[in-house]
Amino acid sequence: MLIRAAFGALFRAGLWSVLVVLAFVVAGVAFAAPAMFAEAGRNAAFQAGRDAVPDTARQDDAALVRLTGSRSPDSAGQQRLLTELRTIPHLSPPRLDGGSAGKELSWSKPWASTVSAGARQADARLYAVTEPAAELVVTDGSGPAGGVWLPEPLGFRPGETVTVTVADKSATAKVSGLYAIVPGGRRPADVAGSRSWALRDRDLPFDSRTTTLKAYLVIGDVPTTERLADGIDDQILWAAESTLDEGVTLAEARETGRGVADLRRRVSEQSFDGGTDAVTGRLASGIGRIADQAGAASETVRQKTRPIEWAAVTVALMTVLAMVLLSVRRRVVELRHAVGSGVAPLAVGGLWLAEHLLPAVLGSAAGWGVAWLLVTRAGPPGAVTASSMLPALGSAGLAAAAGLLIAAAVPALATARYVRPLPPATPRRPLPWATPVLVVALVAGAGLASSGGEGVRSVDLLVPLLVLAAAGVLGGLLLSRLTGLRRSFRGGSLRGVVWLARRRLADNSAERRLAVAVMTAGLGMLLFALCALTASATTVDDRVAVQAGAESVAVLDGGSAQLDPDAAEVPEKPSEDPVPGVRTPPLPAYATVVWRYDAWTSLDAAQHDLLVVDPVKFREVALWGRGPDLAEARDALPRLEGEPEADRVPAIVVADPAAAGQSAVSVDVGAWKGTLDVVAHVDAFPGLDAKPTYVVSEKAFFAQFGSADPRLRPRDSNAYTGAFVRTLVWSSRGTDAITSPLGVEPERVTTAAELRQRDIYVAASRSRGYQVAVAAYLALLAVLALCVHAQRTAAARRASDLMLIRVGLGPGRALRARLLELSLLAAVALAGAVAGVAALLPLGSRLLDDEPTRLPALHFGLTVPGLAVTAAVAVAAVVPAVLFTTSRSAEEASYRDDG
Repeated sequence: MLIRAAFGALFRAGLWSVLVVLAFVVAGVAFAAPAMFAEAGRNAAFQAGRDAVPDTARQDDAALVRLTGSRSPDSAGQQRLLTELRTIPHLSPPRLDGGSAGKELSWSKPWASTVSAGARQADARLYAVTEPAAELVVTDGSGPAGGVWLPEPLGFRPGETVTVTVADKSATAKVSGLYAIVPGGRRPADVAGSRSWALRDRDLPFDSRTTTLKAYLVIGDVPTTERLADGIDDQILWAAESTLDEGVTLAEARETGRGVADLRRRVSEQSFDGGTDAVTGRLASGIGRIADQAGAASETVRQKTRPIEWAAVTVALMTVLAMVLLSVRRRVVELRHAVGSGVAPLAVGGLWLAEHLLPAVLGSAAGWGVAWLLVTRAGPPGAVTASSMLPALGSAGLAAAAGLLIAAAVPALATARYVRPLPPATPRRPLPWATPVLVVALVAGAGLASSGGEGVRSVDLLVPLLVLAAAGVLGGLLLSRLTGLRRSFRGGSLRGVVWLARRRLADNSAERRLAVAVMTAGLGMLLFALCALTASATTVDDRVAVQAGAESVAVLDGGSAQLDPDAAEVPEKPSEDPVPGVRTPPLPAYATVVWRYDAWTSLDAAQHDLLVVDPVKFREVALWGRGPDLAEARDALPRLEGEPEADRVPAIVVADPAAAGQSAVSVDVGAWKGTLDVVAHVDAFPGLDAKPTYVVSEKAFFAQFGSADPRLRPRDSNAYTGAFVRTLVWSSRGTDAITSPLGVEPERVTTAAELRQRDIYVAASRSRGYQVAVAAYLALLAVLALCVHAQRTAAARRASDLMLIRVGLGPGRALRARLLELSLLAAVALAGAVAGVAALLPLGSRLLDDEPTRLPALHFGLTVPGLAVTAAVAVAAVVPAVLFTTSRSAEEASYRDDG
């Protein structure tokens, strides 16, 4: 009967049972969330790395597998390769393609391939795909099937017979249709949603008469291309390509990567059929690299979030412990009655365990569901699968078991204490917990502030919680002092509601001070996390802008004249005057040319960078982040457009301590020596390298160069060395559409998307998000603290409230007094939270900045949205607290304890 009564306690404890279940819910969330968060972070990192691969990337960097070799697809070795490729999981069925390699294998003698029909003739080379009509953007497919497909600009017609010729050998085929090519190039256009031709770009054959332009392609299916290649004695370099399935998780990608690694070893061993290859087979795949980078990024995230996870678990267990301790205090009469009835302490513990079994199971299961909801809705944008949900369910069960152990041990120990009472002694003094909290917070904050350039330790992450708890202690003490200044006042001066609320707040109870401290810590951590999230996101955007400069930056191997077919040439005789016709290459509105010079100044011996920009276009193309440093730099750009004097150019000085306070700086860039008139000093600028930088306008700067202007086309193509200047194309989209039609091959191309996938940036963004989740949990703890305090004080004051109501205060005024009291407590906690976070502002960069030496610096401050959300939580906490004061459970009626 006792066990049945224990199980039924959930339904007779009223709203207190809701608090018990909520305590287990937050414990279940804290225990279950880490596993799901870790998997979501891993999968999000992998998908982000996969999405960051540009269309022009090498196949060794893309999420595909490409096998190449000179053997026919019908050979035993090729068939064995295809069979093994099909067995690798999470890959699409292999697609066959192959291109002409006759010119590359006949390097010692002239070799040319043409396609002709009647009087029309064009240079073109063979290429095979599995289904040409499905892989090409067809512009006219009216010809017979089984023939070849030709580029539309060549002028051939579907249905006519064309001849493919190499030297004295030829073969004929019908034209099945025509296909579109990319604007300004020769590569076949990709069908919507596909990047197959873009990824094949590096493997497409070059024109047989030049090594700088890709060839027009005569495309056919595999049998047609083999027949034509045999007829003209051309060698086809065959390839089988499979792409990684969409939506693949990191664990599945690693499984695929292991299969690819095994296949690569077999290819390198050449252990298939013992045949002789004209071209050695190779395997290209970037799946393993993308997976390894995603794994490294996710591990960095885990290192940063693991202390937060353990803190959340610890606070969750402390929440359950506090709930059980308060239950013991509420039911002390019940425990004494059990002792008097002869119930053993272990039996009491067992009954409490049975009583809390159903709340623990329900709360932990709900916590598991809430954790899944939080991770999928507010966590990293990665998939959460059964591989993490099942372990997370086990962790939630562990939370229930730990909570039940606490729920059984605490009342058992309390009952044992009543069975064997302590000998008489002096009255116990309350534990002076407030002073140690203040001292520890002060020491921890001072230690963090004085740590200098040392890295942040895991224990330093507790500094915000300690400082906010100290702010709550001070707030509680201040509230008691202010409300108790006039203890002897007349009833008429402060009547009714205000009088009763002030009288109760003047009671300097340790329980109230503890409630205020817990509320302040919870609300403060929420505010701190929201402000930290804004500061970190802004800093990441700013640093990506500073390091990348623009969404895409191509470094040219040569001057800017290769982008301008009509560029003026360097005159035969050197001149100091501007060369007629010199101009900046006309690029689309989304791109601009930037020149980076090596510069030396009279201020120090260090090398500097000098950026030459078009201020108007640069302002539109460059990345500017969201922070104040780059905003200041953007606002300074128009000042570069002033009219320069002879040998003097307006300039912006960026991150150069040696030039601080200088209004003019003498510089030497090799081709020019002169003075820069400083129009602004800024701390950061897009494209800032590790060296101090000066920024000048191209119009003012190049006017000083004359025939040394880098925009001029060299008379000798080998004359340009770029010893002191590098030419870059900055674009807010991409650079391939600019360089490819002109046959320009950039030395390298960097993108902001790749930079955003740096481990440090991925870790920063995701760990801050997890901090917000933990802070939200602590805010819930603040709400629970106010609710528990309200319920405890209401139970203790039930008799006095009844007396005040009967002597004329009235139930309405009593309720309003309680509402005012709780509102003032929430207001004090909110003020303490704001004050505590304000005190943490000088330490924000030390706590949040993972790269404190990188520019721009992190700016941590209070934000309006963060303040609004925190205030809303404080206001929302009052409503359930008032509801708890109006409820009275059957348990309380049976076991009332007003002490």
